[in-house]
Amino acid sequence: MSTAAVKTASPAQGTSPTPRPPAPTSSLGDRSHFSNQRFQNLPIASRLKRNIKHEFLTEVQGERRYLPALNGKDLLVQAKTGTGKTIGFLLPAIENVIRTPTKPKGTPILILSPTRELAQQISEEAQTLLAQTDFRVITVTGGTSNPVKDLQRFLESRHDIVVATPGRLHDYFTGPRKYEAYAKFDGLQTLVLDEVDRLLDGGFARELDGVINMLPKTRRQNLFFSATISDNIKKVAKKYNHGSEYTFISTLKEDEMNVHQHVHQSYIIEPFENHIPTLLALLHLDTIKHPLPHITTTTPSLSPSVTGPQTLSKVMVFFPTARHVSFATEILSSESIQKFLPPVLEIHSRKSQSARTKAAEAFKNAQSAILLSSDVAARGIDFPGVTLVIQIGLPSSAEQYVHRLGRTARAGAKGQGIIILDPQEQPFLTSRDMQKTTTITPYISSPSSHEAKTLATYTETYAQHVQNVLKTLATNNPTVIGAAYVAFLGYYKGQNKTLKWNPERLVEEANQYAKVVMGWSDALPPPVAPKTVGMMGLRGVRGLNVVKPPQK
Repeated sequence: MSTAAVKTASPAQGTSPTPRPPAPTSSLGDRSHFSNQRFQNLPIASRLKRNIKHEFLTEVQGERRYLPALNGKDLLVQAKTGTGKTIGFLLPAIENVIRTPTKPKGTPILILSPTRELAQQISEEAQTLLAQTDFRVITVTGGTSNPVKDLQRFLESRHDIVVATPGRLHDYFTGPRKYEAYAKFDGLQTLVLDEVDRLLDGGFARELDGVINMLPKTRRQNLFFSATISDNIKKVAKKYNHGSEYTFISTLKEDEMNVHQHVHQSYIIEPFENHIPTLLALLHLDTIKHPLPHITTTTPSLSPSVTGPQTLSKVMVFFPTARHVSFATEILSSESIQKFLPPVLEIHSRKSQSARTKAAEAFKNAQSAILLSSDVAARGIDFPGVTLVIQIGLPSSAEQYVHRLGRTARAGAKGQGIIILDPQEQPFLTSRDMQKTTTITPYISSPSSHEAKTLATYTETYAQHVQNVLKTLATNNPTVIGAAYVAFLGYYKGQNKTLKWNPERLVEEANQYAKVVMGWSDALPPPVAPKTVGMMGLRGVRGLNVVKPPQK
């Protein structure tokens, strides 16, 4: 495929490169990515300039990036989160609308995002940029309380920028008022796909395809942004670009393309039943590793504190599914365990949008906290100060493992990543994709080492706490266990490439998981609805407790 590339020229041989001045300071994004170009020098409307609160552009916003976009070029840009890419596509898209001699019919700018949180973040940035102008912005996402009213507001109001998730816009394009929805984009000038890699690997590909195929076939500018650029992404970009050439730009530095160079990564192999106790031990040890500047801690302690630990520890913990997050939240939020840890927050696709936004903001602003998450927060949102990323269980891919890892080591800081796997999941570490992508070493250098003994002591202590909590949970909230059991069946059925489990082995492992990991004490395993069994392709498999749900 033919692409044009924007590259920085290397110094001529035998000459010394011109020293780069120190990076300007600003409150926007990663400081190591700032250029020496000023927003006020850009060839854009003064009404946009006066709403920009920062003096310098980042590399992804640099003038050499803007000029192709301002000249109508189609771009595929490789840039990581936290480097100002939102402004990087908003400014040229808006400026091109301002330059249009006649007011566009319908909505001139459409931005598609993989998550509600990122869509909301983009909308807020756009509204700040368009303060005191007549431009209007609307966010179109799922998870709202009144989708019928949302659709009516979308169709009956004028908006210059629509920021949407593919699923909800696809609903509009295939619903009873679809022709009105199409008509909203008759004057589309710019299509932005943010986090293209996540749009394609997060189960959005069908809806994304549907939305783009239903957009008007008129000429538009395409601006595509992605942290990783695979051959598949290039192929999709060309397809969405009507088969035409685009300009490829990468703003990644060498150490960002090789994440293992600045994030210390390690793995721990433990049976499923030890995952939560091991997680708690690691969380506790991270609070000791990151004390407040005026507090020194030399001896690890499990003594309860009225106010919680005094620490700068800020940890993100990723689980395979939303149901696993809910289960873990029940454990970590229990009174007997919470007193040893920083505040615990949860974010996943089954929470309402308001709850997700509240949790994200609380974690973003916290000095110390633990965020339990499904992959909904693996990309897009920039959380400052994350000291550690822990991954529990098998990631969906090596690429997703790296996306999650990217939540730490932001803005030039050091970071740490630990993944906890069952022995049966260990082949993931030696897969070709993982070996090609990153370098990872054992957390325990030797079974007799100090770190091994410390981790073992903490894990054993927390295991007792977890067992006590599970007894209460099995009695008071068995639906949480049942939902996580079904989620285990569904998720791990899709991991056959690594695990090589046939359906009978999958059910056997899930039943054991419910019993030893989640404390399920009934003689029969948790119930599964016949419809769910059919959707998972497990009809007739021995060991399942198939029960029709009660009539509503």
